[in-house]
Amino acid sequence: MAILLRSGEVNELETLHREGVSIRTISRLTGFDLKTIRHYLREGRPPRYGPRAPRPRKLDPFREYLEGRLRAGVWNAVVLLRELKERGYTGGYSMLLEFLRPRRRAAREVAVRRFETPPGQQAQVDWGHLGYLEEGEGKRRWVWGFVLTLGYSRAMVAEIALEQRLETLLALHEEAFRQLGGVPKEILYDRMKTVFVDLDERGEIRWHPLFLDFADWWGFVPRLCPAYRPQTKGKVESGIKYVKGNFVCGWQGSDFASVPAGLRRWCWEVANQRVHGTTGRVIAEALAQEQPYLLPITGHRHYPFVPGVRRRVARDAYVQYRTNRYSVPWELAGAPVAVQATEGRLDLYAEGVRIAVHEEHPGRHQLVTQPAHHQGMPFAPTGPPSPHKLHLQLGAPEVEVRPLASYERWSEGGQP
Repeated sequence: MAILLRSGEVNELETLHREGVSIRTISRLTGFDLKTIRHYLREGRPPRYGPRAPRPRKLDPFREYLEGRLRAGVWNAVVLLRELKERGYTGGYSMLLEFLRPRRRAAREVAVRRFETPPGQQAQVDWGHLGYLEEGEGKRRWVWGFVLTLGYSRAMVAEIALEQRLETLLALHEEAFRQLGGVPKEILYDRMKTVFVDLDERGEIRWHPLFLDFADWWGFVPRLCPAYRPQTKGKVESGIKYVKGNFVCGWQGSDFASVPAGLRRWCWEVANQRVHGTTGRVIAEALAQEQPYLLPITGHRHYPFVPGVRRRVARDAYVQYRTNRYSVPWELAGAPVAVQATEGRLDLYAEGVRIAVHEEHPGRHQLVTQPAHHQGMPFAPTGPPSPHKLHLQLGAPEVEVRPLASYERWSEGGQP
């Protein structure tokens, strides 16, 4: 029986044979026996074998679940592994990474169909680096651009910022709402630190609590740009490039103080007067059609931002700060408040109004109460116990009962 040869070895036999080398000589040169050489010269190439059927893998029963989580924007392998373990997965982390790796590449490279939003539905926000400011003595300060773009009309508001603090971000939002004449129903963000905190153990979004309160104040819903899908925010990112390429490079102002007003004027006299390359509409005219669909801002107060630590008032009308608990008016139970600490004094604010002042307690785990805060406070409601709570009644140890007069004599130095 002829032995099995590789394709390259068969090629060598055929080449020698075409060159007129005898079979016996080929056998001596290659080491193959005469029967094998004659077989391959007569039959040709060795048979090609198809790929083996893939063996079942531990991840196979969970593929549909994983695809669903990826569509929901959950790409964190640690989070996904924990969820799979809860569902009975017995494989390892490397097998999951092997599953995710090609899908992550595909998500980065896939061509994204442009998603057009109805009027008033969505806007998109981003920070972009515009350059730096020379402050003398070789010092430079970064200059940032804030861009908010409405998804339907492509109307753009662009503002200048010298830092990226949360209060600046909120103020720029309100300025954009004022210029546009309303608030979109939802706003899309990337993973800005002032907006996005992280994903919880279930892969759900954790927003910055103060920013979430700001969104609730104005009535819009924040949305997060999915991971590995930067194309989703192309309307804004191209707006940043447009500002850099058409305003920054052509700016003729003599000092930085004139830049914000110059940018705003350019935005409304140039950028929003052009015919948009994708929609084919004059942006200002499309904005006029979109404005009736925006949430109204007439009569709406500015967000009462107060710098400080954010806390929520407990049901018993106390706020915790550095392990101690401080009273507030009981009517504010459940409300968010800001705590400002200044030289041993705590000022507490709700919706921008100061509602309590305390001296900061030097101890730990102390209760600091102003009786007026809890005057008229109703008792906790009574009723049947919740079926979800466990109630245990423990037998108390028996103790000797003495009249109060015995303790009075003992405190005066006598015998009880």
